[in-house]
Amino acid sequence: MKIRILLAAALLVCSCSPAVKDLEKFNLNCNASEVTLQSDTLELPYTAYFNKHGQLDSIVTRNFDGGYRSTESYSYDKKGRLAEISGINADGESEIRYEYEFDGRFVRECRIYGMNNQEMHRWIHSNDGRHIVRTEYYNEGELEYITTKKFSGNSYSEETINEDGEIIGQAEVDFFRNENKPMHIRSSQMNVDIEYNGNGLPVMSREAVLNSLGEMEWTPDLETNPDRYYSYEYDKRGNWISRAEKIHPDSTAVIVLRRTIKY
Repeated sequence: MKIRILLAAALLVCSCSPAVKDLEKFNLNCNASEVTLQSDTLELPYTAYFNKHGQLDSIVTRNFDGGYRSTESYSYDKKGRLAEISGINADGESEIRYEYEFDGRFVRECRIYGMNNQEMHRWIHSNDGRHIVRTEYYNEGELEYITTKKFSGNSYSEETINEDGEIIGQAEVDFFRNENKPMHIRSSQMNVDIEYNGNGLPVMSREAVLNSLGEMEWTPDLETNPDRYYSYEYDKRGNWISRAEKIHPDSTAVIVLRRTIKY
């Protein structure tokens, strides 16, 4: 499972690597003030609040029974770049904190601190002026993997090695306008294959399940049903408000996620 998690991080290099726009992260094609996810499985329901610039202001997460769970608050520097995310749990305690440092328009470092303010995770990125080309990941100060990317047009190959220099993951990624909008992800190590539509939304995934933000997750039934197919309903502005997940293209939905969007 640890290797699978590391490879997932390599395939979808965490949101604290390049400067990912919040509207893209939530697959929004225009500004919105709120996005609420209704969910009773796969992921917890949440409401994301945005400021007038289209940046995240906070995310309030609830338990499946509707009870309050936690709040993530976002703050920005004078240039409008993400500086910090702070998480507060239901008891009002500081649960997690992210800190960001930039190199121009790219995130150079992302650090995650736990409840005792001790560093838990650190990502260090290098860029060539156009793309993130190298990422080092440290867990509690110990190097766990290094990911490198080689770009060619609208695609790149990615290789991940562990602290001993052994290759633990390789992937091929085709993308749309930028590296944060994949069109097709393939990895032979994980047997993962993910296809996206023209809106940048996943329409098929193999050996992984994708949540509402496109992040990879694993469920026990993937051993017997490795494929997932996703279809969408959209509002008048072209943003998705319902996503059906199926194990066969013509089967009934096993999970339906719904979103309410306020503009």
